[in-house]
Amino acid sequence: MAAVVAQRIGHGPQRVLVLHGWFGPSVYDGFFDSFDPEQFDIAIVHNSGYGLARGQEPAADITDLAQQHLAVADELGWAAFDVIGHSYGGAAGLRIASLAPHRVGSLVGICPVMPTGFDAIAVENCGATAETGPLYMAAYSKGPDASDGPQMIIAGLDPVLASDSVALHDLVNATFEAMDEDAYKQYFLVWTGASFAQDVVGLNTRSLFLIGEADPFAAVNYVTPTQQSMAPGAVEVQVLPGGHFLTVSGDRAQVATAITDFLTP
Repeated sequence: MAAVVAQRIGHGPQRVLVLHGWFGPSVYDGFFDSFDPEQFDIAIVHNSGYGLARGQEPAADITDLAQQHLAVADELGWAAFDVIGHSYGGAAGLRIASLAPHRVGSLVGICPVMPTGFDAIAVENCGATAETGPLYMAAYSKGPDASDGPQMIIAGLDPVLASDSVALHDLVNATFEAMDEDAYKQYFLVWTGASFAQDVVGLNTRSLFLIGEADPFAAVNYVTPTQQSMAPGAVEVQVLPGGHFLTVSGDRAQVATAITDFLTP
């Protein structure tokens, strides 16, 4: 199993590993167009089981995924780099930093999953019940157009996106194009089961958590325990308009500016 670099953007001195979440890499389509190619060297990664790595076996857990990402950085010849991660890509970025803190300069988590996975705070935020897990696991089999398929989950995580039928349709279709049902199910287990909170206690990786104000899951109360457990002042939290798929439902220019301002202080 192996994650792969799907796209390189720019040729600058600042190296950035870009990691996607459960619903795939399409959330980054066109997003980096405004980034200065003279400043940044951006590598967009497809996780094993997705996109260009669709034939690969999915990661066993978040640690396995982070180790695959470190292997990608090794293949690129990057001894040190920054990380941008959306959703569970944020958790993978934190896991990378906890495994190799000397290699990660800065980390940006966009509506990030925390090292506690789908914890009690997330469950309460989302109003999850005993039926939620089985419903989510079965959703892929319902197909892209089903009301109880993945579009149900995407719409629940991002009411702003749900109000745009074209954008919602595009993201759902991109999800089915990017991965099969086995990968979909496995990565649900990967992110919900993330459990490495003790490994980020005192971690001093400079980090920015971008929160969508309409995201019911990765809300401020969900990321705060991790922020407080890391080194004092290591984590900055910003709340921006949009939902969980902030690079799609939010103001892209605003999100990009927040990231570039953080990465190039």
